[in-house]
Amino acid sequence: MKSCIGLFLFSVFFCSLQAQQAGLGAPQVAAVENDPFANYHQRWNPMMEKLFQLVRDDDGIVRHFVGAEVGTPFESESFEKGQVWYEDENLGEFYYRYNIFSQEIELKRTLLPEEKHQALIRDPKVALVLPGRNKEYRYLPFITTKGSKNEDYLIRIYKGSSLELFKHQESKFTEAKPAANSMVSATPSKFTTFTSYFLQFRGEPIREVSQKKNKFLKEIDSRWSTDMKEFMKKENTDLSDEAMLIKAVSYLDMLAKN
Repeated sequence: MKSCIGLFLFSVFFCSLQAQQAGLGAPQVAAVENDPFANYHQRWNPMMEKLFQLVRDDDGIVRHFVGAEVGTPFESESFEKGQVWYEDENLGEFYYRYNIFSQEIELKRTLLPEEKHQALIRDPKVALVLPGRNKEYRYLPFITTKGSKNEDYLIRIYKGSSLELFKHQESKFTEAKPAANSMVSATPSKFTTFTSYFLQFRGEPIREVSQKKNKFLKEIDSRWSTDMKEFMKKENTDLSDEAMLIKAVSYLDMLAKN
């Protein structure tokens, strides 16, 4: 049964971004009876339309505009190796690149320039795993500090016996603005990336965690707050530093096991 699921997923696993890059509407996956992904669709909004529209230059050559003058929509511009999993079944190794702005994991089988990248289907059971790096991408529901419920790609950066730590990245695009006069500089178009972190205790929802010490201590169980406070004071912990945050969460995981 699992092999059948794997073969089925392989046939609908990717949705081509070629139509998006040509400024067209996002492609749809055809509905199939009993297809668990029949309701899947790609996000498409006016800003993406603007970013991926065809632009005709003065020389008459049609080019794709896929970026901005400052910043990048990607976590990394280059493609890296990763494994795609469906539940506990390994569907193979691919080259990936995470497009934060469009919330897409772009995949290629090879690094050949002529091969078009594809978009990984968004489903909680599907994961992109980086073996040996304790890093995993998965499309999951989560709750922000304001109480809003969202779904997006979360990057798991720590997995312990009692809890997991995720990183969420969001990219904002700002349009260029011409100079109002000769005394003022023009504002370039740019991408700005914002990062937040989320904790999940076993069997509980994924919730955003503050990077401010006092708020962080109030958000965790009161049974561990005193020990955590002493630990962060001793280690001079700065929770805005990802490595220090992971170390603090690892200590919290140890407390939660006892």
